[in-house]
Amino acid sequence: MRRLLATLGLLLTLWIMGNASSAYSGSTAKSVLRSGFPQTVRVRLWYLHPPHDLHLRADAGQALLRKCASCKDTAIASLALHASGSSIQIEGDKSATAELRITGAYQMNAAGDPPIHADFPIELRANDGHLLVTALMPMEEYIAGVLAGETGNFKSDEALKAMAVAARTFAIHFGSRHAMDGFEFCDTTHCQDLRLAGIDPHLRRIAESTAGEVLWYDGEPAATYYYANCGGTTEDGHYILGNDEARAPYLTQHSDHYCVRNGGTQWRSEVSKRELQQALADDGINVPGKLRSVSVLHRTSSGRVEFVSVAGSGSVSVSGLAFRSAVGRHIGWDRLKSNLYDMSDHGDRIVFHGRGSGHGVGLCQVGAEVMGEEGHSYREILSFYYPGTKLGVAAQGTPWQQLANEDIELLTTQPDRDRSLLPLATRMLHESEENTGLVYRATPKLKVYATVAAFRNSTGEPGWVAASTRGRTIQMQPPEVLRDAGTLDSTIRHELLHMLIESYARPGTPQWFREGLVLYLAGPNSAATAGRGLDDGASLEKALRAPQSEEELRSAYAAARARVAQLAQQNGKDALLDWVQNGLPAELAASGVAQRSGGR
Repeated sequence: MRRLLATLGLLLTLWIMGNASSAYSGSTAKSVLRSGFPQTVRVRLWYLHPPHDLHLRADAGQALLRKCASCKDTAIASLALHASGSSIQIEGDKSATAELRITGAYQMNAAGDPPIHADFPIELRANDGHLLVTALMPMEEYIAGVLAGETGNFKSDEALKAMAVAARTFAIHFGSRHAMDGFEFCDTTHCQDLRLAGIDPHLRRIAESTAGEVLWYDGEPAATYYYANCGGTTEDGHYILGNDEARAPYLTQHSDHYCVRNGGTQWRSEVSKRELQQALADDGINVPGKLRSVSVLHRTSSGRVEFVSVAGSGSVSVSGLAFRSAVGRHIGWDRLKSNLYDMSDHGDRIVFHGRGSGHGVGLCQVGAEVMGEEGHSYREILSFYYPGTKLGVAAQGTPWQQLANEDIELLTTQPDRDRSLLPLATRMLHESEENTGLVYRATPKLKVYATVAAFRNSTGEPGWVAASTRGRTIQMQPPEVLRDAGTLDSTIRHELLHMLIESYARPGTPQWFREGLVLYLAGPNSAATAGRGLDDGASLEKALRAPQSEEELRSAYAAARARVAQLAQQNGKDALLDWVQNGLPAELAASGVAQRSGGR
């Protein structure tokens, strides 16, 4: 309750505890699935094309309108809203408002889109003449909406159930892709394609029949990627995923005879060399001279294109993913439906002959549908496409145990050894909030590995890195290793501050400033000597992003802390905290290389 009162209008997404509050609620609503994950998610509707106008009508009785956190609810039968700059105009009301909240049962209509019937709260703000609509949506309604958007004309209920589990696990695994924007998911394929207008009772029953079920691997929700059609063979996740997912053995390449059972996987398309060169250039891939030819340099184990050579007066090597992305983004995704293709040169154009649709990693929707129609259960479908995972409503396949209080969650395989970390981390969390005036937007999760080898294998970090923070999870080496090195307290303090600052950092804030601020806050009176060769922002950014040794990392940290300490002496700590949230002064931003804010 302390943090709820402190933040008032700030949503605290407490994933494990399942607590959710909104800008219009002074109490904590506890809503927990059997798996421990939240029943309510924040979703931005009309993410790519926010409407200028929105019409609402109460569906049953009357909906309720609230204009501010302290305002009273007003009953409405209908409502016409218009965005004017950063204000919302209500038809028939001379005064404008900055925010609105609608509750009850209602229908929403935006020009050009089918009506949406809903009974969950929505919050509205205006920005640049557009209405920003955020839904506080029950998890299973979200899953039903994803089924409406992602499954097309599925006929098999078992395939739909498999997709429901995959979509739910995907959402939980990736947590919040838009945390910096004040919501968790958008309604586009960037997160998962959400079609609320397409939800029907059948899809709601499918979602409810698997409610809370998640695929687990090594005690964590799996990265359940899916796509339309594998063309007869799936892809190994190693080829297309980031560092975390590259070590997911359940995303393995294997043949899929279900996908090709009914044929229809072949496709043909063509792209002119002129528009191909322009598409590549638009994505920053510049071919010298006039594009003359394209050829496959290397394929993955599944036969998909891994690298292509694009030649003009000289040649450039382009990854298959980047090549397909450029074509898709600037010419059309129907031109290269997958990376499983051959190509031929026809003078002024390139002709592609391919199979399948999508990246090929994880669940093949065509194959899943065929499996369902042939009588396989959704459990068998999931086992086929995500081998080695375990289905359940609680963590499966690992001895991890959870210890928690209202502030911190601790995951450990040795609870007796690591239990003392819980009060230590809690104390440091409170200290960091008092030191900064900021509050944690999500409950930190401290995951403590039993051995250094286990830490390295799971995180990919070298042994000299004590801990790694991604999102709200701090992954740590064994506490006795850090305690013997005299760095246990400082490691936990640093990572908690890192998580706190990153959750508020404005996108584009240079990493030297973010890291330096964390180090300064951890010990503003500590001596700091800049590392050699790190005087310019570009060198410092590179050293922080990809240090080649422990010595280089320490030197980069020292340089970043020295810079920030000097700024604090000149401008004060409050100015630094303001800059990290609202942007650095132009002269400071120019001195470092801008980088997207995020975990290390």
